[in-house]
Amino acid sequence: HRRELLSLNAYERHKKFVGDYARYYGESGCGSAKPIVTDHDTLQNTYRFLRTAEDDAALTSWEQKLAKKYYDKLFKEYCLADLSKYKEGAIGMRWRVDKEVMAGKGQFTCGNKRCSCTAQLASYE
Repeated sequence: HRRELLSLNAYERHKKFVGDYARYYGESGCGSAKPIVTDHDTLQNTYRFLRTAEDDAALTSWEQKLAKKYYDKLFKEYCLADLSKYKEGAIGMRWRVDKEVMAGKGQFTCGNKRCSCTAQLASYE
């Protein structure tokens, strides 16, 4: 057994040890590990496209504070739309980020995320 391990390079040894571990403990390991929640996951769960004064007054958890901080960084003069599912009655909208503001997306070019047309634009307020 020792001679076999010495004949393997570091990566092959690693793969062997991980495979042995998985066979012995099962694929999920001990089973007590909690799923990792990232800031991106938190924003997806707590972000609101339009915030009210009541939303801002009720900031109790760090997740809500993170969503508010992200919302404050957005440029809310123009929004961008995803019209890929408009036939199903679904339209997605989001505020622009700084890179899109610098490029003029939604202001000087079409606000549809898949369109870069610059002619015959109109603003609806």
